Amino acid sequence: MKRLKKFGAIICAIAMIVSSITYYPTSNVSAAKTATSLPEKKVIGLVANSKSGSDTIENAIMFAWAGADDPANVAGYDPTVTSTVIYIYKDGKLVTKIGNATKGGVVGGLSAGSYTAQAANVNSMGEGPLSETVSFTVTGATLNYTYPVNCIGPKTPAGLSYITGNPEVPADNPAQKDNKLGVAWAPSSEASIPSADSSVVGYNLYLFDAKTGTPYRRVYVDGITKSNVILESVSAGEYLAYLSAVDAEGRESALAATSFGQSSKVTVKGQVIDNAQSFDKPNQPTLPDGLSILTEGIKYGFTIAWSGEADLTGQRLNLFVDGVCIKVGINGNVASYYENRLAAGTYEVEVRSQYTSNNVESFGLKKTVSIEADPGLTGKTPAELADPAYSEYKEPTTTAVAETTTTAAVETTTTAAAETTTVATAETTTPVAVAPTLKPTEKPTTVAPTTNANAQTTTKKQPSQTTIKSSVNVGKAVVKKAIKKKSAKKISLTLKRVKGATKYKVQIAKDKRFKKTIVTKTTKKLTYSVSNSKFKKAKKLYARAKAIVVKGGETYQGKWSKPKQVKIKK
Repeated sequence: MKRLKKFGAIICAIAMIVSSITYYPTSNVSAAKTATSLPEKKVIGLVANSKSGSDTIENAIMFAWAGADDPANVAGYDPTVTSTVIYIYKDGKLVTKIGNATKGGVVGGLSAGSYTAQAANVNSMGEGPLSETVSFTVTGATLNYTYPVNCIGPKTPAGLSYITGNPEVPADNPAQKDNKLGVAWAPSSEASIPSADSSVVGYNLYLFDAKTGTPYRRVYVDGITKSNVILESVSAGEYLAYLSAVDAEGRESALAATSFGQSSKVTVKGQVIDNAQSFDKPNQPTLPDGLSILTEGIKYGFTIAWSGEADLTGQRLNLFVDGVCIKVGINGNVASYYENRLAAGTYEVEVRSQYTSNNVESFGLKKTVSIEADPGLTGKTPAELADPAYSEYKEPTTTAVAETTTTAAVETTTTAAAETTTVATAETTTPVAVAPTLKPTEKPTTVAPTTNANAQTTTKKQPSQTTIKSSVNVGKAVVKKAIKKKSAKKISLTLKRVKGATKYKVQIAKDKRFKKTIVTKTTKKLTYSVSNSKFKKAKKLYARAKAIVVKGGETYQGKWSKPKQVKIKK
């Protein structure tokens, strides 16, 4: 019960933080008219602010402009416009192109310095002319990081806030404990906000050491509806956090930062831990929601428990005691595991999540416990309970070299050297409030081979922030049935099974084009019920679904099914 109360406290704190966010007003750009030519009008009124009254945002800038979808903006009104792109320059060189900018959004992750920016309207035919140039100054640290040149993914998220260190969040909230870092944001599934974007499948959270500007950790949070995460085993110190949205193709938005009235930095209390990771490390899975190590009310041993709603597809939870894995895969049919085989004593208990495909592990949730031995068993040491099924992750390195030498009357030497180096990318830490997932990596860069003597050809997969487009073929889902009683707020769905699918994502909307999406859910079931109070009075509703395949520790999504009108029974 105490664990559930604490988990409830997290949700309440997040709701409080997100509800306090003030969004820059905007109308629905997605309802644009069909374009027959490129936009002719420029973006009007582009401004870039890092200060608002006495508030300053560090390593970030807020962009705003007069929306092309606003009829009151006579000089810039264009109903065909679907989005706005922003080009950011430093010292005359392009820093990044934000392909789907959020009006009023705060772009973070920028090193201190002087910048310029221009914007352009976009419709279905392409980009229009560039706006007037605006100049701005970013204050803060120099970040040792190369900003992605093409942020052409979803809209930049909004509402990023720190749970940790927030004076309005109770001290007993888990995010306020030592060596934990919690953040919250407005999910892209929230249709009423400017950053709403149904193409989002997850988020990347970037942490920098605020004093040195060096990368500390990157975390991938799976699911469009996710709105918070609490990271474990974060070293004591001061950090800068930024959030990007990621779509099914692995494309990222620009990095969002905290806005005016919110702290640009967060301080983590506790021990200093030497566990910093660069952004090109392998992706790690995340810990399930509500994970706890419980001893209260348990006479012998301890219990590991987590939320029954947690999605642990493609991963296992491993139990460690004093650094020894004593049980592989404690997650089964129930959301808890009881351990009573140990001898009486005091132990450090740790739970880590591990991908079943490649053995990559997360940082663990740790707790020191004192237990009594079960009199019905012979108590054993952690070493005696070591699980032989446990296997650690091994860093992949592939190097192939082929050399050929041919000698004729006139000595000729031909050496062809082919070297292949694979660098695994994507790195994550352990969010308590998140499900496991993939981390994006970039398409390989290939240097074409030459025919010169002693020529070398090198193919490398470069560390980056975006994902290789999957070669995994995911079948298209079909909504077979969608039924609702007239006065009910529940819709019953029946989906057609897709071969190889691990789970399915479903959406309910008021229109066929899903511009007015009400809810997005993920399920493993082919027969599924979705509830929402907005369904009750809706005259027309539509359902669609897509299949999701988890393979090799990565997640692949199929295309949306055709919209299925919900049959409303009297």
